[in-house]
Amino acid sequence: MSWHSKYQDKLSFFALSTAFEDFELNTIENTRLLLKKNILVGETKKEFDARNLKWEAHIPFPVLIDTMTTRAEMLQPHYIEGVISNHRQFGVVSQPELAQVKVSLQNYFNHYEQCGFTFATNLLRGTPTFILFDSRMEILFQWFGHLDSHTIEEKLREYFVMNTGYNHE
Repeated sequence: MSWHSKYQDKLSFFALSTAFEDFELNTIENTRLLLKKNILVGETKKEFDARNLKWEAHIPFPVLIDTMTTRAEMLQPHYIEGVISNHRQFGVVSQPELAQVKVSLQNYFNHYEQCGFTFATNLLRGTPTFILFDSRMEILFQWFGHLDSHTIEEKLREYFVMNTGYNHE
């Protein structure tokens, strides 16, 4: 049973098509090819071909498409301040540490000519990235990479117990 099937009465699901490479290929048309015809493009296609894998997935919830942002936009002070305000852990650092965080973000964004806005704003590391957030859009859990089903199930169970006192079994 998929998490969507199991939790659709308690959680909303969506996928985000974003880019941290192959920026010119991050289009509505290519996302449609992937979703409707299982056609991959760019580096993802190369990786699947090299491993002799085939993409066959049905995503039963909405897929959103990230907008692109440029290095110049990401280096603007208001953009960096917005990133900092989106991440709770930055709210508990001293002023000197916060200054260092700003420098680190500038260095990080300086590596990208362009990037997906949501990808950059949330400091995502790649795909797949999973984010569980509440109705206030506050991130509760975020993890990068493939996790086994049991681990993801534990994270969801922890969320339900922590936020509702209800063990959704």
